[in-house]
Amino acid sequence: MSAFSRIVLLGHTGYIGSRLAGALRSAAPDVPIVGRSAPTLDLTRQQAPTELEQLLDPDCALVICAAIKKQLGDNPEIFEQNLAMVLNICRAVAARPVRRIVFVSSASVYGEDVQHGVIDESTPVQPTSFYGIGKFTAERLLVRMAGQQPGTSLLVLRPALVYGPQEPAYYYGPSGFLRKALSDSPITLWGDGEELREFLFVDDVVALTARLTLGDATGVLNIVSGTTYTYTQALTVIAKLAGRQPPIDSRARTRDKVDHRFDASRLLGACPGFVFTSMEEGLRRVASETATASSGTGR
Repeated sequence: MSAFSRIVLLGHTGYIGSRLAGALRSAAPDVPIVGRSAPTLDLTRQQAPTELEQLLDPDCALVICAAIKKQLGDNPEIFEQNLAMVLNICRAVAARPVRRIVFVSSASVYGEDVQHGVIDESTPVQPTSFYGIGKFTAERLLVRMAGQQPGTSLLVLRPALVYGPQEPAYYYGPSGFLRKALSDSPITLWGDGEELREFLFVDDVVALTARLTLGDATGVLNIVSGTTYTYTQALTVIAKLAGRQPPIDSRARTRDKVDHRFDASRLLGACPGFVFTSMEEGLRRVASETATASSGTGR
């Protein structure tokens, strides 16, 4: 696509958004990046559409990373706040259309507790959490709004489980486990840890999002590698990096065992030649950055 007048990035101080801002600057150095996050722009407030409109123009791109994450509460109240955010975004874009919208959704729309075969973009959505329901609701609202704007292209990205250094909270996954192991804290493992998951290194998600924002793909793309791992495989890698077997607090599974497998064909068609970071290399980078951050604070 020809250069945008600017890229407006909502959620630019978040875990993915902060990295994406840098990636977009590197990929498109001549395009201004305008970042907004709460409290500078609180998208839940009634006046948010008017404030956002002032940043938009017909030749800009709008990238939406802003959301309240599931880890902060999967409940109706947070669903309501996330819904208010996307409704206000839709109001702003309806009043002042843009050339391109990229919405960072989530693979949770397929249902965290739903057993599919191999998931691709045609797999029926069956969200089972307020977070997943909220993401799919946001997708449909944006599709409806963009469909009324003939000059607006819309791309919806659905990343699988993302991990990486400096996660803002503890997540049940590779980097959360590594953080526990490095501090000699027990790792809670539900069931046998043999369920299959896509674990995506955050820098891969950021690089793909930047590339796709500047491209011309539309519709839905799953951000997935097509490679699955188990939680026990992650623990094996972590034991090697930590130089010891981390203490494990095994718990009985409270839900049915569900595997998540993905087909990455459509993504790799849009981003040919992209090479994903292996879990082993990703966790090595997490360990290295964790050690660097700890030494920098004198610990």
